[in-house]
Amino acid sequence: MWMSSTLAADAPANDLQFMKDMMKFKRTDPEIAQAVLQKLENHKWYLTQEVVPFALFGSRLSDKEKQSIAAKLHATEKPDSFRRGKPMFPQVTAKMTLADLVWSRESYSA
Repeated sequence: MWMSSTLAADAPANDLQFMKDMMKFKRTDPEIAQAVLQKLENHKWYLTQEVVPFALFGSRLSDKEKQSIAAKLHATEKPDSFRRGKPMFPQVTAKMTLADLVWSRESYSA
């Protein structure tokens, strides 16, 4: 996975999987896993709704996963304006998919 870190299209899938792996690792070493997850809280740029669509062009997702993201994007209305500044970082769960990270119109609005 580290060798593909330079591929922006694979970054959303890589980051989400890494966070899920750390959540599982909590069973083995809760202290280390929690420290890593806490550090990652400020580094979720590739998990924002503005960047997740890059995954459509990557090689890590199945066609079904890409279709889910595309369907969610298609169903999201275009906002009248966009919020500036740091995006809202999602709360990641162990069962979350990239399609879950494509949010509603309210998340985009200023």
